[in-house]
Amino acid sequence: MKRRLHFLYFLCFSLLFGLPFTSMAQYSELQTLVDPLTVSGTVGTQITSSWNNADLHYNSPFSTVAYANMTFNAYGISIPMSVNLINVSAEQFAFSRPSFTMNFRPTWKKFTFYFGTAAMNFSNYTYNGISFDGVGMEYKGNKFRFGGFYGNFNHATTFRIELDDRDAIQYLSDSLLGLNNVAYTTFPQFERKAYAAHVAVGSMRNYVDFSVLHAADDLNSLPSEWYMYNVFSSNVVDTALIVRDSTIKGKENLALGLKGHFTIGKSVMFEANLGASLFTPDITREEIVLEGGDDVELANRLMGRLRNSGLYNIRYGSEVRFAGDALLNLNFKPVSATLTYRFVQPDYTSLGANGFNQNAQTFGGNFSTYLLENTAFLNLNGYLQRDNLDKKQLFTNQVGSYSVNWTNYFGDNIALGFMYNAVTQKQSDGVMVVPEPVRINQIARSLDISPSYTLSLDNDHTFGVNFNLLQNKNRNKKMEGVSFDVTTTSFGAGYEVYLTGSRISLDANYDYSLSRSVGNDYNSHCLSGGITNIFIEKENLTLTGNARLTMAYNVEKSEAEELSDTEKQVLRYLAHRTGAEAGTEMTNDLSLAARLGTSLTYKDRHNASLYFSISNYSDNIIIGQHIAVNTDVRLMLEYSYSFASRLIKSKKSKK
Repeated sequence: MKRRLHFLYFLCFSLLFGLPFTSMAQYSELQTLVDPLTVSGTVGTQITSSWNNADLHYNSPFSTVAYANMTFNAYGISIPMSVNLINVSAEQFAFSRPSFTMNFRPTWKKFTFYFGTAAMNFSNYTYNGISFDGVGMEYKGNKFRFGGFYGNFNHATTFRIELDDRDAIQYLSDSLLGLNNVAYTTFPQFERKAYAAHVAVGSMRNYVDFSVLHAADDLNSLPSEWYMYNVFSSNVVDTALIVRDSTIKGKENLALGLKGHFTIGKSVMFEANLGASLFTPDITREEIVLEGGDDVELANRLMGRLRNSGLYNIRYGSEVRFAGDALLNLNFKPVSATLTYRFVQPDYTSLGANGFNQNAQTFGGNFSTYLLENTAFLNLNGYLQRDNLDKKQLFTNQVGSYSVNWTNYFGDNIALGFMYNAVTQKQSDGVMVVPEPVRINQIARSLDISPSYTLSLDNDHTFGVNFNLLQNKNRNKKMEGVSFDVTTTSFGAGYEVYLTGSRISLDANYDYSLSRSVGNDYNSHCLSGGITNIFIEKENLTLTGNARLTMAYNVEKSEAEELSDTEKQVLRYLAHRTGAEAGTEMTNDLSLAARLGTSLTYKDRHNASLYFSISNYSDNIIIGQHIAVNTDVRLMLEYSYSFASRLIKSKKSKK
């Protein structure tokens, strides 16, 4: 309760403190408004139906989405509102329990208020955009900015649906017995309450920003009977009790962030982010009480003050972790360069942030420039990541990524693109010494060359070809067992034309690829073509139709050369998984895909579209299960209406 009151005090104080930053004289502008109340926005819906003969819970057979995004403007105050209704069903044409979200986001001057489902961004390591249900506010001034919210990250639920985790054999046997309605497991979920705030001082060129996040699960959010759930085993239903302090663990997190952004002139920019996280993976454990001398007593008093403030309780199992990054950008036209560094300690956790690798540090660089009187562009990228910061992993991994991109224009009609990418992975010692025969040391590299030519006559013609070489190579010559080095070569050509008189666009593409490894050869031919026709193009009405057909013919053939015993065993295993014969057997597969669609626009307000697609793929492998022919059919209908109207009109305008 204390922490809630503290945060509400912060919101009230921020509002009162921020008001002086706006000029009260601006209220006189309200008298010049002609329409005191207007509304604008878009409402729409999307209905999708799909069918797949290898239905493994990838797509919902029937789903509906309805949304409304509206903005009310009243006397200079803007109030955006968003409503979303999502209904996804596991059965064809059957409605499940829908999810419903709503949010209001009124704005006034430099203030923005959040009500309902919303998201904000404060820091990479505290809170970075996870949706919450609650209230919030932001003020964005020229020299001072602040914001905060209070709400729920998660709502208490009796279960969480997960994908089917059965193997292919079990799935097939269940299908024959009609037991595929037991593909889900269920677990309760606590309500997770959170609040966060940030304060920034300085201009947008030079500023310091401090942020804080607190999030915790509410153990009292689940009734005791919700801990009872059914475990299905064939046709027998067993009952199990989920113990609160074992299977389901409530979590608590306090994260602090400090960000600095500094600009020198027009050419130098430096930015740094630091984060500290205090995370408790199980809040049912006892609070820490240390025993010892004066230093220990001081630590106990500090933990007691932190506990009494209602901000955080340090318990057994609580962990303190740090993370940070820095960026230096130099821009001296026509040259631009960037250097980056990032580190994240192992087990760094913020319940309001995600999207970073743990227990690793990364060095990166980028260089770009225009050459040859701005007719050529060169871009270089390089990143090196190394993990095992705490030296406690069994092994250490190092991954490097490098790329070179060159684009050259010859006049207005000819362009040449060149791209090279390489990814290296090396494994070294950690707590244990890596045996040389199993040490990972490999590189994957690709080369892409793509010239194009554009011819402008009565119609626009574009010709293009591309060449690509991809190689995955093992650099450890002492590695035992099977080491499949794969080299893939591909070539493609394309043509596109726009017939001005008939408003028709045509395109055709052909791609050929050849992959070779120790085990087999794999050839692929792909031919695709499409047509787009603007049937009607008037001031208030546009009707467009399009169609596309894709054909792929794949040939797989095992090598006739002598293989080692280990390689033969692996090939037999792969053949068993795919249903193919090991040895000299060759498989030819033809896949087809077609897509038809039409779209309609009327008075720039009504937008409707209808799309139908059907695809037939041969010899697919899904979750280890071989599907001889995989057919997928989809139908999607969309409609949206955009409007802007005056709800209350002023009879006169005061100047």
